[in-house]
Amino acid sequence: MRLTQETKQTQHLAMTAQLRQAIHILQLSASALEEELECAYMENPLLEMEEGAAPLRDGHPDMDWMAHDFYGADDMNAAEDRMARDTWEPAAPVALSLEEELLREVDFCFSDGEKKAIAVFLIGSLDHRGYLTLPLTEAARATGTCVPDVTEVLRVLQSFEPAGIGARDLAECMRLQAERANLYDGLLRAVIERHLPAVAEGRYRAIARAEGTSLAAVQAAVDVLRTFSPKPGSAYGAEPPSYIRADVRLAFVDGKMQVTVCSEYLPQLRISRLYRNTADLDQETRSYIARRIYAARALIRAVGQRGETLRRVAEELVHRQADFVVAGAKGLHPLSRQTVAVALGMHESTISRTVANKYIDLPRGIVPLKAFFSSAVGAETDTVTSAEQVRRAVSDLIAAEDEQAPLSDAQIADRLSARGMTVARRTVMKYRTQLGIPSSSKRRRY
Repeated sequence: MRLTQETKQTQHLAMTAQLRQAIHILQLSASALEEELECAYMENPLLEMEEGAAPLRDGHPDMDWMAHDFYGADDMNAAEDRMARDTWEPAAPVALSLEEELLREVDFCFSDGEKKAIAVFLIGSLDHRGYLTLPLTEAARATGTCVPDVTEVLRVLQSFEPAGIGARDLAECMRLQAERANLYDGLLRAVIERHLPAVAEGRYRAIARAEGTSLAAVQAAVDVLRTFSPKPGSAYGAEPPSYIRADVRLAFVDGKMQVTVCSEYLPQLRISRLYRNTADLDQETRSYIARRIYAARALIRAVGQRGETLRRVAEELVHRQADFVVAGAKGLHPLSRQTVAVALGMHESTISRTVANKYIDLPRGIVPLKAFFSSAVGAETDTVTSAEQVRRAVSDLIAAEDEQAPLSDAQIADRLSARGMTVARRTVMKYRTQLGIPSSSKRRRY
């Protein structure tokens, strides 16, 4: 056995701190980037805001004197005039949470302190659906009261808006809403009390046999049932409403598409001129300033790179998907991230990070950048169709079908094939499921 030594050359990309920061900045949404820059501004004393930049949301105690010192009184007055001319949209009304809405009703309905305390406890025990899953015995123990008192308070709570709130299961939730609508009797009552699982499975014939009635009567009862909310609390959501902010904007200038990065709301940072002369400072202070300058430059460079990359990717997307820009989903063509990456000379992961959590302001509204991508369907034939076009076609076919004889997945596949969209039955089933559309047996009406 001979032992030999061999030297090989390999390429290795070191993940430097600057590269990690650039990747991190690239994948941030507009709102997240704003927060990132505000934090950096607060933490790094060598960063300052440029004239006319978007103000920080919470302000900064040093901004007034810094701006006056560097820009002068005339420039400050001009900046104030510009701000006065800006058109500000009125603040959106603050949406109350479910808990806040219910607590407001408690103040009007309960004068007794003990019962009000029970009501507050029960409201705090509701889950995101608006259900009370806590046993009443535990509620009584936790509030130091008795089960009859808790039951009495719960009945009052269940009379609050939205209807169905405070229910302990789905059947009670449906019952509360039916009672509120004065419909809790006859077949609807029987369906709620005994046949909710069968309704979920579409077994209307079994319900009709069990209740000795017609399929049409069962269908009518189910139609009423479907007007009720199975999760009355979910309409409020667990989080306050969020507002989408566009990262890039598309405008038509002289008939041509023009993409610009939306940076007007971002803090425009630069390195402060207060620290130009460090000759009189000690070595430790000079070293600290040097590190902070290095960090500031790296951040500013990363933000600039993000903007340039975002602009290039957005331009490529709108030019490749011009029909989508104008017509919406029906104009979407097959387009992959890899195709865009090759065209721009970038890595596919860079494209993914660039479009992640990013939105573009189109003339027809704000849409996510990822909406510009769609996989190809029917690539084995001469006709290549985007997955979004197939989903839309499936939805349109089902919307126009005979409700008493709904189309099966195989029939939908045949009709798509006649339109030049060659897809398998399994593909139709996948897209139908993605659209939240039940199978033909559950869509059938009697």
